[in-house]
Amino acid sequence: MREKLMNGYDWIVKYFMYFICAAVVGWIYEVLTIMLENHHGFQNRGVLFGPYLPIYGFGMLIVMATVNPIRKMKLEKISSVSTILAFCVKFILAFIAAFVVTSLVELVASYIISPTSWEYVENGKNNAPWFYSAKEGYDINFQGRIALKSSLRFGIGSMFLLYGLQPLINKFSTKAKAFKFVGSVLLLVFVIDCIVTFVL
Repeated sequence: MREKLMNGYDWIVKYFMYFICAAVVGWIYEVLTIMLENHHGFQNRGVLFGPYLPIYGFGMLIVMATVNPIRKMKLEKISSVSTILAFCVKFILAFIAAFVVTSLVELVASYIISPTSWEYVENGKNNAPWFYSAKEGYDINFQGRIALKSSLRFGIGSMFLLYGLQPLINKFSTKAKAFKFVGSVLLLVFVIDCIVTFVL
């Protein structure tokens, strides 16, 4: 029983590490976008105290669940395609899937966070967490909730997370004690942050 509990906790720590690392990368991306593209000063884009955006963490887990099966397809067994060609095909399919999935995640999140906020933006009552407008270069968008330009970026970002960040976390996880310690500390900090922000 104790072993099952420990294995379960190890699983939680590993997937939390995927979550928190993606959340930190997302926070950095948002901050840099505001500073460099929109020419505003530094803004903490998160609702929490720490430098992370949970929506990116959840997005990472969803992308892993939906896109990783595409990455692991055995195209070589289906036909005589070369390994390089198979990789390219899977990479393109994974990018398309990530593009669609992250767009849906952002769209659904916009309705969950505040169903009507985006409808009043153009009337000067902007209380939406984000808004993609043609004035800021997001010419192709849906209600300001999602935009082609940002979705392409999320697709590219997902490739970075899946092909870069995920393998690094997997490699770090082989150092079981250090990985578990770091993951546990970050999990504790994140939980305290959530309690202080939403409860106290």
